[in-house]
Amino acid sequence: MDEHTRAPSEPPPLGNPTGWDLAARRWEHATLRRALRHGVGLFNDGAYHESHDCFEDEWYNYGAGTTESAFCHGMVQIAAGVYKRVDFGSDAGLFRLFETALRYLADVPPDFYGLDVDDVRTTAERALSEPAVVDDWRLTLDGHRPRATEAGYVYAESLE
Repeated sequence: MDEHTRAPSEPPPLGNPTGWDLAARRWEHATLRRALRHGVGLFNDGAYHESHDCFEDEWYNYGAGTTESAFCHGMVQIAAGVYKRVDFGSDAGLFRLFETALRYLADVPPDFYGLDVDDVRTTAERALSEPAVVDDWRLTLDGHRPRATEAGYVYAESLE
């Protein structure tokens, strides 16, 4: 684990997703899990810009060519694409961003840090021909579709 990605208070997942070190009982990059947990909750609340900020801030922790970087970059594009459609009515923006996101997410494990990445890829692919599928889309983390907490909004605000 890199020192700059430690967050000892980040709780364990339900299950054993990619990114969780079962033997050590810790996240490989706990700040990634924290950003994901808050980013997913915010996304599921319709706070797409704030969700985007969570993924974007964490993206800067990783070098180009890493799975973590590709994952964060892909999720930045997903949140931005839904933001473009839902808040601005721009399907063209969604298409451009989702096409890029799918390239970034192509080699990310299906359960990365507890996120159902397969669902993200499937929904993004479907949205390229049926953009309305994202209008009520909720991301799945640890088998649930969590909503944002006050701590999630505070976390996103602290990134500005």
